[in-house]
Amino acid sequence: MLAFVTSLRNPLNSNDYGRVEELFRESLASWLRQTDDRFTVIVVGNREPAFSADSRVRFIGVDFPPPSTITGPQTGIPSVLRDKGTKLAIGLAAAREQHAQHILFIDADDFVSRRLAGFVAEHPDADGWRLVFPWRINMERRSIRPHAGGTFSIVRADLYPDPQLPVTASQSELYAGYGDKLERWLGSHIHIGTDLDLPYLPFGGALYRVGTGESHSGISLGGFGRPVSTRIAEEFGVQATLKTPGGLLRAYLPSRRAFIERASVLRGRGGVH
Repeated sequence: MLAFVTSLRNPLNSNDYGRVEELFRESLASWLRQTDDRFTVIVVGNREPAFSADSRVRFIGVDFPPPSTITGPQTGIPSVLRDKGTKLAIGLAAAREQHAQHILFIDADDFVSRRLAGFVAEHPDADGWRLVFPWRINMERRSIRPHAGGTFSIVRADLYPDPQLPVTASQSELYAGYGDKLERWLGSHIHIGTDLDLPYLPFGGALYRVGTGESHSGISLGGFGRPVSTRIAEEFGVQATLKTPGGLLRAYLPSRRAFIERASVLRGRGGVH
């Protein structure tokens, strides 16, 4: 069984926590569309989402303090590693309770291929795979753009350290139990795949969502986009681009905000007078 494990940030470290929950609801709908039912979803956060989930989803509440006094989502890397790392460690403990064989730590606003659970079930003894983002997606524009950099990893559960801690463990207990692996392998998603020399998944596994106003990175689509095809929409559980003049223009052309931001950058470099 594959466990999708995710964390929700502390409500105090967001611009609009209702928006955070809505983004998660849309991503969760994507995860639950797996073609194989041998999977579970584990969510760890300070506040249970207001919407109802189904029996495949388990929420675990924690009382961890805000990792930063910053009220927005861009709190800095150390805060992200601490908050995400400790929450995902709790999620890992829960996944082990449910006898999950493989773990995918996934951000709560991203989308995944519906083929993941089936692929993992066909390779139960594999160490795992690095899972790349072929595209970044802006859902408001229904637009995608090739994405370079950043990976998640599907990892066999027994390859993670197992400090035998319960889902009620404190943050200090988690740091003591996992050591530097807490932030390197759980808080960050870029190291474990290379540390374990995992092969790449043979198909694009996830879509990287941008332009939400609630991400740690603050990354946007980055200019001109492409329409979301019917194939991609079906694979990842997102909306295809409307095949109307307005829908296609919105997908292709940068937003007004992007033009303003780009002009501001150029002015700062002396390129616009």
